[in-house]
Formats: sequence, structure tokens, C-alpha cells
Amino acid sequence: MCPVVHPPKKCVKHFYHEKIVPHVHPIVEEHVHHNIYQHKHMQPISKKECCTTKHCHTKCPPRPKCGCQSHHHGGHGPMWW
Repeated sequence: MCPVVHPPKKCVKHFYHEKIVPHVHPIVEEHVHHNIYQHKHMQPISKKECCTTKHCHTKCPPRPKCGCQSHHHGGHGPMWW
């Protein structure tokens, strides 16, 4: 008789081969310099001195025609206004 051939039986063997896949994660370091300008407002005080001069002019009363002196203003002395 002829042999009876059955469908082949599958027997699976697993073999693992480790492969290294490099993953590059670049890091960019950024340096940011912040310039802060602090404005300080000053109000220097200067002193100014002023001098005023006032001239007072005196007016002499008219001389009496009769030759007497006026007793109210002390004679012909200065009269302040």
C-alpha cells in the first residue's frame, strides 16, 4: 500500500535577537539675560536767596510863610508816607 501523508504539523520555535536602536532626544539650553533698568527720579533742591531794596523818599512839608515851625511834624524834618 501507499503511505498516507498527513498535512504537516507546524512546530514554531522563537528566536529573539536583541537590536539596539538609538533614540536621540536633543536638549537645547537657552540662556536669556534680562536687563532691568530701574529709574530713580531725583529732585535736587537748590536754594536761591533774593534781596530786595526799597527806597523811601521823604517829603519835607512846605515852609511856613509866617516864620513859625509846624509842631505837628516836628518842624522841617522828614515825613514818612
